[in-house]
Order: sequence, then C-alpha cells, then structure tokens
Amino acid sequence: MSKNDDIFPCDRIPADPAAARLLGLYPQRQPGRWMQRVRVPGGVVTAHEWRVLAEVAREFTPEVPLHLTTRQDVEFHDLTAESVPPLERRLAEAALTGLGACGDTVRNVTVCPCSGTASGRPDLGPLAREILRLLQETEGIHSLPRKFKISLSACREACGRPWVNDLGCVAERRHGVWGFQVVVAGSLGPRPGTAMRMFDWLDASDVLACVLAAVRVFAGCGDREHRGRARLRHVRERFGDEAFAAMFRSAFAKAKDERSWPAVHLEEAREGFPAALPLTFANGEVTPDAAEALAVLAGREDLRVRIAHDHRVIVFGRDGETARKAVAELRGLAEAAEPRPLVVACPGTRWCSRALTDTNRLADRLRVELADRLPADAAVCISGCPNGCAHSTVADIGLVGGLAARGGRKTEVFSLFAGGGMGRDARLAQPVARNLSADEVLSEIRRLAEKGIPTGGG
Repeated sequence: MSKNDDIFPCDRIPADPAAARLLGLYPQRQPGRWMQRVRVPGGVVTAHEWRVLAEVAREFTPEVPLHLTTRQDVEFHDLTAESVPPLERRLAEAALTGLGACGDTVRNVTVCPCSGTASGRPDLGPLAREILRLLQETEGIHSLPRKFKISLSACREACGRPWVNDLGCVAERRHGVWGFQVVVAGSLGPRPGTAMRMFDWLDASDVLACVLAAVRVFAGCGDREHRGRARLRHVRERFGDEAFAAMFRSAFAKAKDERSWPAVHLEEAREGFPAALPLTFANGEVTPDAAEALAVLAGREDLRVRIAHDHRVIVFGRDGETARKAVAELRGLAEAAEPRPLVVACPGTRWCSRALTDTNRLADRLRVELADRLPADAAVCISGCPNGCAHSTVADIGLVGGLAARGGRKTEVFSLFAGGGMGRDARLAQPVARNLSADEVLSEIRRLAEKGIPTGGG
C-alpha cells in the first residue's frame, strides 16, 4: 500500500470551493492564482519524492520555492488554473496527492520527527498510514462539519504537538508494552483552547477504534451551520467536559466491539539515529536545489530525513559528525544549515487571502536584528490573522497580526503573546501587549529576551 492511496488528479479546478479545498487547492489573494497543498503523512518524503517535488517546482513555479507547513505538508504557490491539472498528474505519478490536505475532512496525520529514529522511540509511520486507510474507507469522511486533525507523538516530550489537535496520541511504554496517552478536542483559531486528557493509557491496538470514535462524535455532533463553532472542541464546550468524555468513551466502546481490529505492534528503530541536525528554512521556503539536496540525504542508508512542524527539516544520523559532513557536502543546504533563530511565519499577505499583515517581512527582521538576543530553544511564531496558523497562541513568543487605525489610516499591528507550551502541553501563551507596530514588536521582544523567555520546547 502506498502512503497516499486516494489519488485523484483533477482535469480542471472544481467550481465548488469546497470540492477544490478537498483536493488541497486554495485561491491566493492574487486573482487567478492558486496554492496546491500536498499531503505528506508523518512528514516522511522519500528521495524519489523530493526529486519529483523539485522537478515540479522548476516546471510549474520557477519563481517561487516550495513551502513547508506546520502540519508537515508541502505547498506549491502562484499556480495558474491551467497549470493545476498537469501538476496534479505529475504528483500522482509519484503517489503524491493533495486530497485531504485541506477541506472538511481528516487532514494530514502528523508524527513527531523523532519517530523511529532514536532507540526507545517507536516508529509511528505505519500506524499513521493505517489511520489514513481506515478513514479513507469511512462513510462521510470527506464531508465532516469542518477539518479534523490527528497527531502522533513518539516521545514524552510530545513534539507532535498533541494538545492543539482534535485527537493527539503520545506513545509510552509500560511494563514492556507500548500504548498511548490520549488527549482530545484541542484547536487554535481566534479563540484557542487546548485539549483535554481522555485516556491515561490506551493499548496501541485500540488506537484505530479510538480514531473512529472521535470522528463519529465529530460527524454526529459538530455544528454544520456555523463554521466558527464547528470543531470538535466546540462540541466539548457545548456538552461540558464530563458529558463529552462520557459520550466519547461510549462511542469508543461501541467502535471497539463492532468489529475485529488488527493488532498493532509498535516497532522501535532497529538502528539508532540519535544525532539530530535541524535545517531551518526561512519562511518555510525550500528551493528546488534544496529539495534535490534533501533527496540525496533521504537516499542514504546512514541518515533519516523528516519534515518537522516548524519550517525545519531534521536530519538524523548515527553520530553528529556524519550528519554535519553529509549536509556540508551539499551546496543547496548551506543557508538552511546556518544557525539562526527559530522564527515561524505563515505566508501572510504574500499569498493568503485572509491575511491582514506581512508576516514574512517581520520574520526576516527578527532573524537579522535579534539574531543574538533570542535563546536557541525559543520559537517565535507569527500569524498574519487571528486564525493563528503559525501556532502563535501556544508559542514561546507569538505574534498575531491585525489592522488598527493610526494617523487616519489602517495600519498593520501585532498582538504579542508569550509562555505557551508549543502544543506539547496544555499551556496557552498569555497576552503581553496589543496593537504593536513592527518596530514596537522588536523592542518588546528585546525586553522579554533580557528578562528570560520561558520556552515550551524549541
């Protein structure tokens, strides 16, 4: 089975916006231009797939790099309507698809990058693929009340960010047996809320039934009339935690008993790859040359390459020297390998029709002007609107863009948050200041850096 079984390249962009989104297509703010998102289960791209992505980018978007997302997906930007069908066909030939990367369905199943790399951490890639296969066979999966997000973490640090997902599973081994802690009903957006704990321990073989139960609760109780209140978290809020938990557990028991579920055995890495070398791609931009270089690394037996959740690609090696030498030999990765502050920015007004602010310009300033001020383990996350796609409201330092009247005209401003748990725990970032100009943002972050920035894990 390929990791993307459902591959339906379109002959033309559907006139129905919902159908287009289901194929991973969104109109950009530039009239007549489109974004194509490609689903990458678990953030694992093979050497062949990296090469195909590079070739497609050179052919269809020669002026615009590939873009990494915070859900381990890859995007093409600045496409014309005419170029979308042949691009999708090229992707399909490599078993790559945008189906389910956007729209009112289960989005990409994310997995923390350390999965299956270091000893003592299980490989959750096969489980992610089993979840996708199960849901692809589930009636109504492409017409949910709204999007549904699933995250799998292979470590106690929970770098899969489970607490900001509709369903988050954190692997843990007890008495020699792998299972999961399970949290449910978290999401971000204009009014964020982190998940609640549902199971302290769930056997790995029960995860598929748990996933099906979660989707059924959402499909049956999600608000289909008001999109702003249509996530699983809003179901939880409407019922209250106690009643919601009882309903969820009942749905899980029913799903578990209605069929014979396959046994799930979580395998640890046979060979350890404990050395992690992060490559940071400013504003998530990966040039075709960089994609080809990543293909070289992904093709080596002594390395593992994973897309993370923060515009980084992690290269895992058996030792640090091997990983560093392999990267240094590839000119396409020279810039990404340079040490720099971790600043994650959504596309902002560069592409997004909903954005209110130019996030990339502010991100570039932060990298240059605060390069020696930000702690190496702190993340600054910048969202161009209150939807918070960059995870700003759970960040170490988060910025949310807006517009305010200054001097008789609308001006870009940012609200500043700090002290979040990065989705690794239940902490939301707390508001520090509102309606800051870009210059004021830099001054305020300098002040926070001098005081010491609490980090949720960089």
